[in-house]
Amino acid sequence: MGLVSSKDWRTFTPFQAGVKTTWLRDGDTLVVSKSRAGFDRASVHVVGELLREIENGAYPSLKFLVFDFAQGGAEATKAPEGFGEMVAANADLIVDTPVITLAWARSLMNGLDFDLAMNCSALVAESGARFSFAGEPFDLFGLYAALGRRIGFVKAERLIDSERPLSAAEAKELMLVKEVVPPQPEFKGIIDYLTQLERRYNASHAIFRAQRLAEPPIDRRPVDMVHRN
Repeated sequence: MGLVSSKDWRTFTPFQAGVKTTWLRDGDTLVVSKSRAGFDRASVHVVGELLREIENGAYPSLKFLVFDFAQGGAEATKAPEGFGEMVAANADLIVDTPVITLAWARSLMNGLDFDLAMNCSALVAESGARFSFAGEPFDLFGLYAALGRRIGFVKAERLIDSERPLSAAEAKELMLVKEVVPPQPEFKGIIDYLTQLERRYNASHAIFRAQRLAEPPIDRRPVDMVHRN
């Protein structure tokens, strides 16, 4: 995409609804950076449109889609309209395209950001990142469901009841986080990590795709609606 070298990056869209997109590594990596924690309808629309473009083949050289969560700590809130569909589209991207999705955690992860991160192919955390499950269960149903699907519902219930944030190392022990890396400025850490991952790109894509195909779907309808049906 016109980059000078694999160490350079270029932002190709301005901040929209708190979302910025940046090309890395000669155009095979797209980073979605969030300037504020959580999601509203505008940010859901921007990310949803991007996912649809990728699925429709708008970026044929794309290998990695990285969600960079630099801002954390927002209160858990009810998911805005379209959030569930956006998360599902992100999770299914590995099935329908050659794109591996990664969540990159730099600070406190909770609420809707953590929900989206848990539905990426893998989650990488800088050593200072933390992971919180605090909030109203009905507002965080998708996160709790993804957590239970990943580590089992007994462990998930214990984590939720404890209300204690996990360190990056603790999250890795529970296999919520794939790797813990040192913090680096800008996109340097992302570039270094993806340079290593690219060496086993085909195998990684096959593994992540198989994992997604084996996962049961998450029903995000409100509990009262499920009961009525």
